[in-house]
Amino acid sequence: MIRLASVPALPDSPSYPDAGLDGIEAMAGPDNRAHAPAGTVGLRLTLPLCWREAWLGLPEAAQLMTRVPTRDEMVEHLAAGIDEARRLRVKYVAIRASHGTPEGILTGRHGYTDYDVLMALAEWLFLAMGERDQGFEVLFENTWHAGLRWNEPKLAQQLLDKIRHPRVAFSLDVGAWLLVSGGTQTETADLRRLKNFAKTLGPIAQRFRALVMRRPANAPVASDLVKKVRATEDPSEKLKIAAQYDAAVDAHQPWVSAQLKELVEIVQPAYVIHRLKGEGAKWAEMVRRQDGLVT
Repeated sequence: MIRLASVPALPDSPSYPDAGLDGIEAMAGPDNRAHAPAGTVGLRLTLPLCWREAWLGLPEAAQLMTRVPTRDEMVEHLAAGIDEARRLRVKYVAIRASHGTPEGILTGRHGYTDYDVLMALAEWLFLAMGERDQGFEVLFENTWHAGLRWNEPKLAQQLLDKIRHPRVAFSLDVGAWLLVSGGTQTETADLRRLKNFAKTLGPIAQRFRALVMRRPANAPVASDLVKKVRATEDPSEKLKIAAQYDAAVDAHQPWVSAQLKELVEIVQPAYVIHRLKGEGAKWAEMVRRQDGLVT
């Protein structure tokens, strides 16, 4: 098991001290390029928050993106991340397997299914990468937006069947799963839910190659934000509102007491990723303490 800390891979990123782990999971920049620090093992690629309408050429895309890219541009964007991963010689890339409109993100109600999102993503990835082994694993990661949420585990197998790539698997973001399954409770109760979930998945659980360790925050009241989204025609303002809501939920808080080692023993991932916000000595101490619950 390789233990990693997740950090942004940007030119102005702070200098992260050694947190006693095996390496780094770097987050690519907006262009999917990465100024990755030494010890980079994995690369998280960057996808637009709202992309499905643009990919399908739907007129609604103009209401969701300040500039609607062409399909070719979207393929080039994802292919740039694949090229960067090859250049860095990482062991895996992680791809957020989700999509959401601003109103859908705020309400949890979408005008399309999780299957629709995953099949569009599979097509996008195929055109960007093909079926050839790139020298690294491709890990689809769950979120609380439409797509891979693990509320319908059969969709994960359908995604694998659609792609037919030799090294595709999954990264389980435990914080995102907690949000989808009802939000956070006590750490002990949350860990119990996660262990029960992993035990009930059957053979597909063997395709969990990474565990992302973090805790989310409870979602703020979204009703006023929905009104603001509906009141503006400016796509950038709509996205800004949704991104603020996302940031409030996606708090990247640490676990502080639950024995995460029990979950690791059930899943047996190749990678455990500590994805916490912060920098400097305070960040390193949070990572060390959470890592102590894993090992």
